[in-house]
Amino acid sequence: MNVSRILDDAAGAWPGHVALVDVDAPGGRREFTYRELAQTVSRTAAGLRELGLVAGDRVAILLPNSWEYVVSLLAVWRAGCVAVPLNTRVLAQEHAHMVRDSGARLVIAQEALLEGRDEMATGAGLGVAVARGSRAGVRTFESLRAGDGGQSAGAADGDLASLFYTSGTTGLPKGVMLSHGAWRAISDYARRYLRYGEREVTIHAAPLTHGAGFLVLPTIAVGGVTLVCARFDPSRTLRLFAAEGVTNGFFVPSMLQLLLDALGEQKANAPAMKSLYYAGSPIDPGTLRSAVERFGPVLVQSFGQAECAMFLTVLDHDTHARIAAGEDPRLVRSAGLPVEGTQVRVVGDDDRELPAGATGEVVVRGPHMMSGYWNRPEATAETLRGGWVHTGDLGRFDEAGYLYIADRKKDMIISGGSNVYAREVEEALLALPGVREAAVIGLPHRTWGEMVAAVLVGARVDDAVLEQHCRATLADYRRPKRFFWIDELPRNAYGKVLKRELRERFSGAATP
Repeated sequence: MNVSRILDDAAGAWPGHVALVDVDAPGGRREFTYRELAQTVSRTAAGLRELGLVAGDRVAILLPNSWEYVVSLLAVWRAGCVAVPLNTRVLAQEHAHMVRDSGARLVIAQEALLEGRDEMATGAGLGVAVARGSRAGVRTFESLRAGDGGQSAGAADGDLASLFYTSGTTGLPKGVMLSHGAWRAISDYARRYLRYGEREVTIHAAPLTHGAGFLVLPTIAVGGVTLVCARFDPSRTLRLFAAEGVTNGFFVPSMLQLLLDALGEQKANAPAMKSLYYAGSPIDPGTLRSAVERFGPVLVQSFGQAECAMFLTVLDHDTHARIAAGEDPRLVRSAGLPVEGTQVRVVGDDDRELPAGATGEVVVRGPHMMSGYWNRPEATAETLRGGWVHTGDLGRFDEAGYLYIADRKKDMIISGGSNVYAREVEEALLALPGVREAAVIGLPHRTWGEMVAAVLVGARVDDAVLEQHCRATLADYRRPKRFFWIDELPRNAYGKVLKRELRERFSGAATP
């Protein structure tokens, strides 16, 4: 079934209920009932067809969080086309690559984001449809609407629904192919593990082009409100929690810390909150405990990646409460238990499963795994060896079945023949007051091959204090031999630390 049909079903069940709220729309707040949203999506899909788009054509979407983004995504699917969400923070040349690589026939873009992106705009066969602005000779987003919406295009479970481009930390971004069946499976997982009930209110303060976008369909499926914010402002977000009766939302750990900073010593006023859902990067143990203390037992964490999106393992509400109460502190480092219906294994270099306690590559398969990489048969074959997604993450299971992520496989350091997992060293350093961020890298060393080095952000701590802390918490071969302090870690547009840049920057400072 075409996943856009989820909206049709909701409009039939709750036609007069509020479906979508854009708090940052031009001129102020804009609301759509389910009837109005379904009609707008249907007419926009008809307009896409009138342009000449046919089933399977790709449509790139370059929009910030907005009602236009939600309508565009659903309309592209309803028309039988393939959505290509574009991260608004990446560089113009990356956008041009994504449009060119996907073969997108149309780009739907906010006028302000087109500045300096002429190559992207001309790369699509049908050009651009501009939202929130106008350009001479260029169609507007509003002009896409046609009179008769007609029926949603048919789609089988395996038919392509979207291309999500990877972060490209090791090369040009690749298009991850997700089917209609994969999107529906992710929606089902969200409803189950985030405890969705009827009339959820889901706040979207994180980008809809990333993890937050996967919560649109499950919210619609229960007749809930999709509350869209164009920007993340911690103080305003906290006010919206109370004023809008927010029940759930997706955040990355850094956003949680900013919410805590805005709260100070106060408890959060979020009486309806059920699931404060975070993912995307490791969380500092202090942030986790403080968030449970301020918000209550509402935290949920998941581990996933674009190739098998969002839900591979989950650290649920009850486990967070136990961690905060000090009942099972080791689980603060865990990524949780595998979700039902998904298989997660840890394997060696020969792809054979390893026993509990042994570290190897995490491989997964489930109903929400990718179909492959767009036009990348060799990369697809490598990643999907044996029918399993090879995540590139190194991890281990404990005896109780909880997964612990050690490092990215490409970031593992081999020093004197011993494997050093950067994440374990980073977690030890983050436990020291004054260290706000840590990135551990391997630098060339004549004797050991690589030496462990730490790049730190925060209030500068004396090397002697750092070394004493590391002696108490890390085995000798894991201890950083050099410490470097900088003002900010380099990150790509998806928030991932660019360790390659750090290795290049500090390679000349390695001890010979």
